[in-house]
Amino acid sequence: MKVTQDISSLCPVARALACVGDSWTLLILRDAMQGARRFDEFQRGLGIASSMLTRRLERMVFNELLEKRCYQQHPPRHEYHLTDKGHELAPVILMLYRWGEQHLPIEANGFRLIDRRTLRPVEPILYDRHHGRPLSPGDVRLAPGPDANPAVHARVERMRKAFERGDSSDSQPAAARADCHAAMEASDSIND
Repeated sequence: MKVTQDISSLCPVARALACVGDSWTLLILRDAMQGARRFDEFQRGLGIASSMLTRRLERMVFNELLEKRCYQQHPPRHEYHLTDKGHELAPVILMLYRWGEQHLPIEANGFRLIDRRTLRPVEPILYDRHHGRPLSPGDVRLAPGPDANPAVHARVERMRKAFERGDSSDSQPAAARADCHAAMEASDSIND
């Protein structure tokens, strides 16, 4: 289905993908979050062609995900630092890590995600700050905003009907329910 401009300009997911919607951009962000700053560090870590890396870095600076800073005048050399906007994509990278581990496992165990202070393994979850609980897809639905156009209303209505029929992704697998339940219990015991 082709995404129409009508919907995509109002949809936060479509706008986000227009900014970061390719694998190189997300991998550059991952490496920047792990301390890479210079062109050669990104290139060496990713094995990406110079011309492609140049284009991605320029677009990321334009989209204010990275900030270009001069560290040497002659010849001019630059570093790329994450902006606040870039840093706020960390949860996306963490959830992609978790999803990849869960759904695309390999025999080799090359990386582990650990807490910096305790050095113990961590497993990121999606958490609702307002209600103080983990979230799953079945916990949320879209609703039209105050500026919704007819296309948005039609999409929301179509999703509502799918939910009522039971053929939407709002039904939560048992493993996900167990994960959320365990996380909620752990959260409760921490707050006691």
